[in-house]
Amino acid sequence: MTILELYQKGFNAAVEELMQTHDDITTYETLKEFIKSKIDDDSLYLAAHLTNALNTCAYAEYYNYDYSMGTLETPTPLKDISDLEHFCDGKAFTAMAHINSLDGDIDEITVLEERQKGGQKYYIVKYKDILCSAIFNGFTCSYYADDKYGVIK
Repeated sequence: MTILELYQKGFNAAVEELMQTHDDITTYETLKEFIKSKIDDDSLYLAAHLTNALNTCAYAEYYNYDYSMGTLETPTPLKDISDLEHFCDGKAFTAMAHINSLDGDIDEITVLEERQKGGQKYYIVKYKDILCSAIFNGFTCSYYADDKYGVIK
């Protein structure tokens, strides 16, 4: 799954799909069952660690936890779609860009994906929760994001 596909699917659909290929994405209920099994195996220190970790972090339906490590790794709550970006192909990065709706003033964008159409390279970016297209001008070394006419639905 690319980062763009992640944002197009939305959090719940994306996390369910990513769970199919990433064993370290787990649910709260699965973590509770794992803790119960550690109590039954007399791995009380690990069970206590996980219980305390779940109690101290805010509740989430999904967590990032590597069961295979058998260590005291702390489960990380997955609450927002941006928490899933590192599970995707490609990497997003932030950059400053001239924004169309700001009449060319500069603000921060997140570059999600690079594409090519004919000889023109363009980018899919996120600007204030809007997915839109952008170009990079090599002469000015600047991105130009079109959040008016280049919106991607």
